[in-house]
Amino acid sequence: MAVNLAEEIKEVEARSKETLKEAKNEAARLINDARSDAERQVKEARQKAFRNFREKIASVEKEAEDLAQKSVDAGKKKGETLSQQFGKKVPDTAKWIAEEVISRYGRG
Repeated sequence: MAVNLAEEIKEVEARSKETLKEAKNEAARLINDARSDAERQVKEARQKAFRNFREKIASVEKEAEDLAQKSVDAGKKKGETLSQQFGKKVPDTAKWIAEEVISRYGRG
């Protein structure tokens, strides 16, 4: 009976060692899987952040382009208005300036 008990203890110890070895292997596998998953999630998050950054830059550039075009259009309209408003006065003003210069300094 003592021999059977000693053998039984050895068998239980052997099974325990094997179970412990399997548990360590499973733990190592789980850690590696978790590490790989974390690295993948970080990579995806970086890619998503970069895509969002590019999209926001494109959006801001589009808004800036629209505002610039509106500003240019407004400037053209204002220029045309001023041209129409004062364009008729330019020949008279040029004639007056020429007359003033000639009267002060004489003809060259």
